[in-house]
Amino acid sequence: MPNTIVITGTATGMGRATVGKFAAEGWNVVATVRKESDLKAHDGLRCVNTVLLDVDDETAAVPFARLALEQFGGVDALVNNAGYYQMGPLEGTSMEQVHRQYQTNVFSIAALIKAFLPTFRAQRSGMIINIASLTAEQGYPYSSVYASSKAAVALLSESLNIELAEFGVIVRAILPGMSATRIFTKIDRGDSIPDAYQAGIARFFASNSSTGSDPAVTADVIYRAVIDPDPTAARYYSAPDSVSIPRAKRILGADGYWQEFRRAVLGHPSDLWKTLMEKPGSTPVDIEV
Repeated sequence: MPNTIVITGTATGMGRATVGKFAAEGWNVVATVRKESDLKAHDGLRCVNTVLLDVDDETAAVPFARLALEQFGGVDALVNNAGYYQMGPLEGTSMEQVHRQYQTNVFSIAALIKAFLPTFRAQRSGMIINIASLTAEQGYPYSSVYASSKAAVALLSESLNIELAEFGVIVRAILPGMSATRIFTKIDRGDSIPDAYQAGIARFFASNSSTGSDPAVTADVIYRAVIDPDPTAARYYSAPDSVSIPRAKRILGADGYWQEFRRAVLGHPSDLWKTLMEKPGSTPVDIEV
């Protein structure tokens, strides 16, 4: 019998690519979308059932888990992919925006994990993949709320990797680099950014790469993480810019890496930094700032 995976946030980008990857590998897929207009996003793919889910509604998590289990008679893996990007200096970001970012990027993940854990514990197996970001490893300016939410996802995954080991449940985080998805065309900007920040924001985004990795790159890493039998592996890096981070940290040490990273973000990258850090992929990225 084919394995079954649940993937959230699949209308576009990495979620959609991940649905395609697992379907191509012969898995049953329960794919979630937030809008009724996206229910046909995966038409034409065999063994893919697309259902509605608003991940922000924590009360929907347990009923959704039951629904997902009914689709193909069981669930073997869960990929928490749904999320979005909140941008702006903290001073110009409302607390409502902060709470909303954490609701989607962190609390919804916790709710869905809790909903599936009774099943995974009972069957003494289960794979949980949470999508973090390379920003979980290093704090970029004007992204403090987003970056901290993704750092929370990475550490939640590591904690659960140990906490659930005795039940045969494996939890991992994926840290994608710059990806050519629509995340940067759906930015939630700080709602009251002081003018004093505008020049810095413009400089920062002008210095960012205009290209990234195709979402299929991360979909392949997610698939590899799901089938990896090693229960101790908790972090997987995808895309060249993300893969560079642990290598550079090993070479520079934590403090050395921070100093090099800080100088680079402030516009003064050293030759060593340029040598150690790979550029993102070559696919154009749509960015609206």
